[in-house]
Amino acid sequence: MKASLLVAAVVPFLWSGVGGAVEFDVDWAAFKGQGDSSRLEFFYSVPYSQLDYVAGEDGLVARYSVRFSIEGAGFEREATLFKQAVLDSFRKAQETGLRFRDAFSVMVPPGQYLARAILAKPAGPALDTLEDREVFVEAGGWDDSVTVPDFRHGLQMSTIQLASGVVVHQDGGYTVLPNPTRRFGESADTQLFFYFEGYNLSPQPDSFLVGTVVATPGPKPETLVYTVPSAEAKSGTDVSSVSGMSVADLEAGDYVLTVRITDIGLGRTTERQAGFTMVPSAADAGSAPMRLTDLTQLEREYYRDLEYVATSLELQQYNSLGDSSKEEQYLAWFWGRRGRASLAEFARRMETAKQRYSTARTSGIKEDRGRIYIRYGEPDEVQRTVIEVDRRPREYWRYYGLGYTFVFIDLRADNIYRLAWTDCPDIPVTGYEKYLTEDELEMFR
Repeated sequence: MKASLLVAAVVPFLWSGVGGAVEFDVDWAAFKGQGDSSRLEFFYSVPYSQLDYVAGEDGLVARYSVRFSIEGAGFEREATLFKQAVLDSFRKAQETGLRFRDAFSVMVPPGQYLARAILAKPAGPALDTLEDREVFVEAGGWDDSVTVPDFRHGLQMSTIQLASGVVVHQDGGYTVLPNPTRRFGESADTQLFFYFEGYNLSPQPDSFLVGTVVATPGPKPETLVYTVPSAEAKSGTDVSSVSGMSVADLEAGDYVLTVRITDIGLGRTTERQAGFTMVPSAADAGSAPMRLTDLTQLEREYYRDLEYVATSLELQQYNSLGDSSKEEQYLAWFWGRRGRASLAEFARRMETAKQRYSTARTSGIKEDRGRIYIRYGEPDEVQRTVIEVDRRPREYWRYYGLGYTFVFIDLRADNIYRLAWTDCPDIPVTGYEKYLTEDELEMFR
């Protein structure tokens, strides 16, 4: 079957086939549709500087076209959209790193597809009327394989739409501003926004859990940013959510965002992933040193304890300095990248761990439960067992949004709980796994 999409303007169109090198970024996301179809949305962006402008009544005007096609699973569809980009001034566009963005959607059956998009610009000066014949020449292209899931059965999530921002309307609604480049950090942009939908949840209770993790790619990912799972309201079995998180502390490079939702009623969790790239901004935004003289008394007590939150590379850099003035400069840079709120939360967790887990022999920040609390925050569930004939007291900590479980055992009956087992890839093997019972081995492995 074959059909045409809605075209923005009906213009006589001649394709010249001349190649070009315009930066043309396209992204896509799949959502639940109606019946047995899914809604496939495409988002594209073009830098303002790579279009050709003429003076118009409303400012500087550039015309371009985008031709989409998709085929696969016995399905084929294509369309051409003709667009206009308008600038107030080049200076303002340069200051903001302006990109023109647009989107369109199409209903398709679940399956595997090949999608293509071609951007074209007029071959000559802009013509005065839409009735004039105009030759467009190819200036940039994109193609990708697209997998559209079947969202009709079981707990499901849409694919994740990465965004550069969210506009909230007076009526409570919002508009998601897509980021087809999947790049963050440009123009001091240190917030990563994302939108997703969840399907086929249980009617009760009236909330579900959402948690996120940012990690390095590869077979042994390192968790760098996490959010404690939080409850979000739902009014039915299908839900939608838009959120954002700071990525100011990430180095330039590639990362993977994982979003997990937990249906409390079903007792099930599902997740989706989306890759993105951090690039250095022109002003190196987010890395300005913090004024350590402005720290609160509580922050000043703990701001040197980097071993609880720093990466192995950051610790290696810090420990190699060997000079107090250089150490202070490094600490100001370290916390400046993460932000004052991050330091305040770290100090609060350190103080809580000290008060909650300290014993006569061990400080709470040195105890295994304290260390895990400082790094990951409050667990979503803590299950405790008392002394039994054949085993010591235990605590099971579960972080549903992160997908991690921690098993702590009071091995010496001194109220100091050792970490015996976890499925968190960032925590090395402790050597206490041998104290797990057969039931626990079966439960957790």
